[in-house]
Amino acid sequence: MSNTYTWTVTNLIGYPVLGGESDVVTTAIYTVSASDGTGHTATMSNIPQRIPLPKDRPFVPFANLTNDIVVGWIQAELGVEGVSGTYATLDAQIRNQINPPPTPVSLPLPWATN
Repeated sequence: MSNTYTWTVTNLIGYPVLGGESDVVTTAIYTVSASDGTGHTATMSNIPQRIPLPKDRPFVPFANLTNDIVVGWIQAELGVEGVSGTYATLDAQIRNQINPPPTPVSLPLPWATN
């Protein structure tokens, strides 16, 4: 299965002034969606990710931020395993749409008589 994934930042949280910079983002809220291209989709939404102050990257002024820049920060914080885990969760949701797992049912008590 080859799914397409879309990362969307939905909210930024931060401080008006921090560390000598203005409008500093410290948390990003995001959604990741997956589609198999045949109508099956899955979404994980409203996920908060702490964004540490930049030490090894230049500070990006708030007005210059893009979804791609912030998603890059999120993915860097998650690491390869975190991103792979996100994809695996979405892939499983799509697989369950295609081949739904059995649904448990309430069974009558074998010792109860009607």
